[in-house]
Amino acid sequence: MKTILEKKAVGFYFVVIAVILAVASLIRFTIWAPNHHGMDVIIIAAIVLGVVLDVFLMIKENEYILILAVVCYSIGAVKLLTNSVGSFVDAIQGINMFGDSSQVGNILSISIMILLSVLASIIAAFLKQIKEL
Repeated sequence: MKTILEKKAVGFYFVVIAVILAVASLIRFTIWAPNHHGMDVIIIAAIVLGVVLDVFLMIKENEYILILAVVCYSIGAVKLLTNSVGSFVDAIQGINMFGDSSQVGNILSISIMILLSVLASIIAAFLKQIKEL
């Protein structure tokens, strides 16, 4: 195992960070969403597909799959934020009409975790994943 990790470069570890953040955000979303009528299959599918693509990237380096992983995570984050517009409107206006303004903090924290996965994947795209000998 140690010899395998010695061959990996910094980009590999950014992919690992992206997977960890995505899995944590997926767990957080699936715990939060059913109780607040926010469950969306597209969000779950996008994050799961991004994780699968990143796990494949841990095995084999491919730029196109890395781009697809970034797109998947981005779709999940944007879909979560657009589904929650009513909650943001309620929080700004101080009313409770279009969504649940008390859930804005949870929505933002889940979105930020997904967006950090996007950022880690983008950084990994510019770095090598396997050390050149």
